Amino acid sequence: MQQFEINNYIKKQITEYLEAKQCDLQIAMNDEQMNRELAAILHKGFPTMVQKFYSLKKFETFLWEKREFLYTHIHARLEALNRPKK
Repeated sequence: MQQFEINNYIKKQITEYLEAKQCDLQIAMNDEQMNRELAAILHKGFPTMVQKFYSLKKFETFLWEKREFLYTHIHARLEALNRPKK
């Protein structure tokens, strides 16, 4: 999980998705359909080799089953992108 990075493009995609759904990350992750849609957005940001090794279907299942743990992790990564770099 420490190698799981969210770049600015994926952050923008997630932000736009959440704004369109008028909800926050936690609500989206606790809704099964929105969780799958978030998984697809995040999966697009993976390196190609990781995408091939870790299919979207497998990642959807992982994101749904581990959503409590992953919420904290994903939220922290998104917040880190908001902080100015030193």
